Amino acid sequence: MDAEWDPRAEYDVSDAERESKKAMDASQVWRNPEFRMTERERPTPEDDEVLVRVKYAGICGSDVSMLETDDDGYVHYSAYLRLPNVTGHEFAGEIVETGDDTQLFEAGDLVTAEVTDYCGRCNMCRQGFNGHCENFEQIGFTIPGAFAEYVAVPEKLCWDVSALRETYETDDEALRAAATIEPSTITYHGLFARADGILPGDYHVYHGAGPIGLTGMNVSRAAGAGKVIAFEPSDERREIARKLGYEHVYNPIEHDPIETIASVTDGEGADVHVETAGAVTQTYPAIGDTLAETANVVHISNAGSDPGIALRKYQGNSAQLYGSEGHTGQQVYPRVIRLMAAGQLDNRPMVTSTFDLSNADEAIRQAAERVDGKVLIKM
Repeated sequence: MDAEWDPRAEYDVSDAERESKKAMDASQVWRNPEFRMTERERPTPEDDEVLVRVKYAGICGSDVSMLETDDDGYVHYSAYLRLPNVTGHEFAGEIVETGDDTQLFEAGDLVTAEVTDYCGRCNMCRQGFNGHCENFEQIGFTIPGAFAEYVAVPEKLCWDVSALRETYETDDEALRAAATIEPSTITYHGLFARADGILPGDYHVYHGAGPIGLTGMNVSRAAGAGKVIAFEPSDERREIARKLGYEHVYNPIEHDPIETIASVTDGEGADVHVETAGAVTQTYPAIGDTLAETANVVHISNAGSDPGIALRKYQGNSAQLYGSEGHTGQQVYPRVIRLMAAGQLDNRPMVTSTFDLSNADEAIRQAAERVDGKVLIKM
């Protein structure tokens, strides 16, 4: 992935951004993106890294938004990005080489990895907020990622998924499932690391049933949600949700969310709202009018605008709104892996398209149609 470094006139580029070419808001800096296949040298792991032979890598909405542009050619992706770079951050594979100072893994182990590399020494890290490291790097965003045959990964970010071999019978199926761990951890982090007091039996409502929404719905079901309700305008994605076993899946254009939630919950409202659509000007008015007492609202999407929020409704219902980004730390990864190993979380049915690495450009175009559950690249 490459693009032109051309900051907008109104964007104040920091000295750190200018020196590192790591934009903190890519949509203000990177212009006219280009995606291409190239031959590169096989990476050599540093002393604290492992080399992973990638088997499957998932395409995230962020990968797509790096290639989509506005009328001036600036990418839609509005977070951290250094280019040129190998993209891809949802992946699973087999360790084939280890650095001299590694201790946790050996060749042959099946692994996936967290995205954010943290220093462990800055003020945020020392407080336990590794996901907000002041010296962070991100696999597939600022350092080379997993749309490749091999990726070198800091050992501390890797998690063993070998336990999935027993659940899924073959290494191929285990790794196919493991490639969906990263998107699953996004909502798990929001529900159980950020929010407080979510309990079995709660009514969960998902606003948006794309890949993050669908994996999140599976997490909610595995965690004992009383009902899982979803609103999604895409016919294809609603059908995927139904095939995953969800009964209460609605088109918000045809079915008023306020009336629908009241009907499904017998007027009690939603205990948990999860915003995974990004259409916040449409979703938040409905959220505000369907809050159960002490409801939790978890905001996960990367919205392009800010909604009007009726604070009095949150106050009157003793409701909480949590912003959630990422998944680093707090044992999120191993707990999601445990759910998969126990057979409580199976995302494989939502994988609707798989492409070979040589057709990665076609895979990106397919994901950009936003009709799939999850698009995978198989190396």
